[in-house]
Amino acid sequence: MLKELSSFIKALLLFSAVLAVSGYLLGMNYLREYFHPVFWSILIFFVITTFAFHYGLVKSCKGDPKLFFRYYMAATGIKLFGYMMIIIAYALINRAEAAPFIITFLILYFFFMTFEVIVSYKASRTRIK
Repeated sequence: MLKELSSFIKALLLFSAVLAVSGYLLGMNYLREYFHPVFWSILIFFVITTFAFHYGLVKSCKGDPKLFFRYYMAATGIKLFGYMMIIIAYALINRAEAAPFIITFLILYFFFMTFEVIVSYKASRTRIK
C-alpha cells in the first residue's frame, strides 16, 4: 500500500505542478483580466481532496473488488455534493466574484476528475487481476 500511495503522490504532485505552471502562465500572460487569485486555494483544495479520495479508495478495497466500486461511487457522490455546496456558498457570500470563481473551480474540477478516473481505473484493473 505504501508503494502504491507514494507513486500516486508523485503523480499527483507532478500533475498539480503542471496545472499550477500552466495556470500561472495563462493567467499572467493571456487571461490576466479573467485570472482569479483564488486559483491557488482551489488548486490546493483539489490536491488535498484528491489525495484523501485515493487514500480512502486504497484502504477500502482490500480484498473484495465489490468494495472498490461501492466506495468509488459513494465517495464520488459525496464529493460532488460537497463541491456544489462550496460553489453555492461562495456565490452567496461573494456575489461580485462568483462567476470567475465558479469557472475556475469547474475547470480545475474537470482536470482533477479526469486524473482521478484514470488513476482509479488503473487501480481497479490491477486489483481485479
